[in-house]
Amino acid sequence: MQQLWRWRKLWIVVAVVLLVALIYNTSQPRERLSFVERGLRDLMSPLQFGLTRITQAVGGVFDALRDIRSLRQRNAHLESRVVELQTEVYRLSELQRENAFLREALEFKNSTTHELLAAEVIGRNPMDWLSTVTINKGANHGVKKGMAVVAGNGVVGIVEEVTRFTSTVLLAIDPRSAIGGMVLESGDPVLVEGDADNPGFFILTPLDRDTVVNPGDVILTSGLSRLFPKRVPIGEVVGVEPANYNLSFVATVKPFVDFTHLTYVFVVLQDDIM
Repeated sequence: MQQLWRWRKLWIVVAVVLLVALIYNTSQPRERLSFVERGLRDLMSPLQFGLTRITQAVGGVFDALRDIRSLRQRNAHLESRVVELQTEVYRLSELQRENAFLREALEFKNSTTHELLAAEVIGRNPMDWLSTVTINKGANHGVKKGMAVVAGNGVVGIVEEVTRFTSTVLLAIDPRSAIGGMVLESGDPVLVEGDADNPGFFILTPLDRDTVVNPGDVILTSGLSRLFPKRVPIGEVVGVEPANYNLSFVATVKPFVDFTHLTYVFVVLQDDIM
């Protein structure tokens, strides 16, 4: 047993000496590798190649994950920026519309002697979009039932109901509405009502059998009803048809006001317009 242990110690010493000699030999500068080094290199090269490929693949995965994270952050930033820009576009569009209204208001006020109150449309009848609108001015602002409502390009309607801070306006194109009008080209009196059979248009009835109306004629308020100021634009004749019941004809009138996109209006602050 002791002899076996001596041999083991001897072999260990020999192995250590050989390893030290090998390390010393390989660490010295030389032109060629030793036989042992070449063998070890050939033996280890497949393993080294495999480890290199695995390291590259793992590194590529981590790089891809970093790229994905960076792209997600960039995408979130761009989406946030898009929302900001859309909001800014909407704000600028609203400012542009408001500026156009203010210019229109100034021109309209300069063209009339009546006192006008600017108001914004804040609600509509969901059951009948072309029947009534709600504006943000009421009794506290001097609005009264029966007052005329106009826009820069024509007739809008009549105040139907009033609260302290809001008012309901019956639109002129509603079949319940009737306005005294006149033909610009001839001065002949006519009656203009909302057309129940053709929503969004007026139907014109002559008040004189000798009245002649042609497509393209412009219809204005006559001022005789004492509801609207005189010569406020109503619309343009787009069609004329023969009529029964002792009427020579009826005409279809397209309003100058775009009632589907009504935003700002003016209330004429007079109960009885002469």
